[in-house]
Amino acid sequence: MMDLSSVIDAGLVVMGAMAVLLMGLWTLSAESSTVSISSPPVERVRQQVDVASLPKAA
Repeated sequence: MMDLSSVIDAGLVVMGAMAVLLMGLWTLSAESSTVSISSPPVERVRQQVDVASLPKAA
């Protein structure tokens, strides 16, 4: 026969496992929704450098 403390411990374990599972699912769904609505990345503008105008190395 189980005493009350074992029942409470088992209940806390089950509730903790459910909380971890729900947080993981919530994190995955939140990341997927932010990725789908995000704006496209800004492209870098490359600067054109005239190599002939640079000083020569020693």
